[in-house]
Amino acid sequence: MERVLPLIDTSSRFADGPLAPRSAIASGRFVRIRRGFYVPTSAWVDAPPHERFRTAVAAYSRANPQAVFCGETALFLHGIPVVKVPPAIDVAIASTTKLGIRPNTFCVRGESDHAQRARFMPPPPVRRHRHAQSELVTIDEFHTVPPAAALVEVLASARFARGLTVADGMLRRSGLDSLLDVRGVREEIEALAFETRRKRAHDIAALARTGAESPGESVSRALMHLFGFPEPTLQKEFRDSRGFIGRTDFAWDVGPGPVGEFDGWGKYFREELTGGIDPREVIRREKRRENRLLALGHPVLRWDWSELEPPELFRARLLDAGLRPIRSHGNVPEVLVEGPSEDRR
Repeated sequence: MERVLPLIDTSSRFADGPLAPRSAIASGRFVRIRRGFYVPTSAWVDAPPHERFRTAVAAYSRANPQAVFCGETALFLHGIPVVKVPPAIDVAIASTTKLGIRPNTFCVRGESDHAQRARFMPPPPVRRHRHAQSELVTIDEFHTVPPAAALVEVLASARFARGLTVADGMLRRSGLDSLLDVRGVREEIEALAFETRRKRAHDIAALARTGAESPGESVSRALMHLFGFPEPTLQKEFRDSRGFIGRTDFAWDVGPGPVGEFDGWGKYFREELTGGIDPREVIRREKRRENRLLALGHPVLRWDWSELEPPELFRARLLDAGLRPIRSHGNVPEVLVEGPSEDRR
């Protein structure tokens, strides 16, 4: 679960003495997340990206107690899986006078190893979006627009892979078969001002599938769609004479019958996913499983985040596995440009 790092503001007991912000920043012991809010440099550097993002959102929220978050930021706060972390802190405002990007006021000083590394880890900028007044939802210390409104905002405007990722995540959480049946989604789509946005949001919502169980799988499926490859069967079960082999992330009913696996490192090393089993044993089990699939005539194709960007590398992997596009495609934009890879599987 994401946590807020030890966030210190200028009204705290650290405002005076040896840890006063000015001296703490000058010595490199603290970084300034935004004006008035500080985090120990070592904590900032050692935290995973999603914890740094949540901390940056918390700093903004505490500096602006009436702030309402929208878009991918709202979905992130509600626990909907996103691609890595949102590229901006999305804030809803009623006015049209202060829309757009506002740079962060991140500050790092000092020459320690932590300080030098922190310079390459700034929080994302704030991005303001116009939202009509609507009901607010409170989660933890944050106020957000309703999740359905945040979702449709992303479907209508974000890159396709990012939109499909949150669509899959919202559908999995709902327990329904169609995202368009999730409360509020269809109504929010119909409320969009422009037909092009309504069509885009509707089309992505219709492509959501519960079988895509992680952001990496959703991004993979988005690229398959954009490159014109046939839609795979998700989480297909396989059996042989010895019984159940397992489920594969992707399977295609076309020759030579390949199956695909997105290999996020979490499946080998995160205890909540491995059940506490030694990673070496997890890898051995995967190898035995792969051999049984091969014996059934299903070549196993594996990839990870590094092969999803640039997308052409992933396309080449699918072609090498014997898959062929069934429709033409245009240029496919890069989809993972918001920072270093992070396995959220």
